[in-house]
Amino acid sequence: MNTYWSQYVQKTDELYLSRALKFHQGNIDKWIDVMQLHDGTKILEVGCAGGLLCHRLKERLPNADITGLDLDIGHIAYAEKKTEELKLQCNFVAGDAANLPFADNTFDTCYSHTVMNFCDPEKFVSEQYRVLKPNGRIVIMDVYNRGIKPEEWIPGDDCEEKELFDKVWAEASVNPHSQIKRYENRTEKYFAYLAAQGFQNISIDTMATVNYAPDCDNISDGMARAQINDDRITELSSVEKACKMAPNALSAAEYQTLLDMINRRYDKKILQYENGDKNWEFRIATTVLIIGTKPIP
Repeated sequence: MNTYWSQYVQKTDELYLSRALKFHQGNIDKWIDVMQLHDGTKILEVGCAGGLLCHRLKERLPNADITGLDLDIGHIAYAEKKTEELKLQCNFVAGDAANLPFADNTFDTCYSHTVMNFCDPEKFVSEQYRVLKPNGRIVIMDVYNRGIKPEEWIPGDDCEEKELFDKVWAEASVNPHSQIKRYENRTEKYFAYLAAQGFQNISIDTMATVNYAPDCDNISDGMARAQINDDRITELSSVEKACKMAPNALSAAEYQTLLDMINRRYDKKILQYENGDKNWEFRIATTVLIIGTKPIP
């Protein structure tokens, strides 16, 4: 029973919110277009987490047969519960991307979002080739950043919050649960994996999304607050996960102090937003989409 990712890497509700900000109601039609998806087809998401993108697609493609797969059963349980709440019809399966539990020639499209570099790349691609129908498409989405960029939500200045945050993560980082196994992480290599497996018509496209810009007038009030609180939830979740891996790193009083300081900092950001005190901060993420077609015999 695998719950590693949801316990130690990204909590399901944390990941669901961040994806809801990326794949939102205002841009989902653009995503459908760039992913080359069509209503009435069979679609598989490999590494669906809590199912946000499956849900967004089903709302726009009501006749599509959409299945989400994830190794983490915590993610799958969340996705199934959310599907019921939204009164949608999506299928969710716990399974391994390197050994997909589906018959050959099942799906018209297989897509994934920031998953391939956590899997054996050859098995990841070959399994999707196997379960795709002839003329079916694989869509690999990866966030494309040059260089190493620190997490924006981590406090950068010397302060008690940063001291406590660094203290707990210094101990948590030596826990084996914090060591995420990664594979080839250069997007350029993905083309070669698709070509080696036999995919044809290999193409590339991009989508740029505004992840954070609460002070801009084209960002709704609800979206602005969600963007600010997404950073809050990410930082709080990071502390919670670190404390699971290093339960003695902080005293109970230090742990509560750290949580209180995080919440005060984001409460202040919300208050500044409400008062019209603009900082004009923004963050943009560029997603690369690599698409290949399984040839017809």
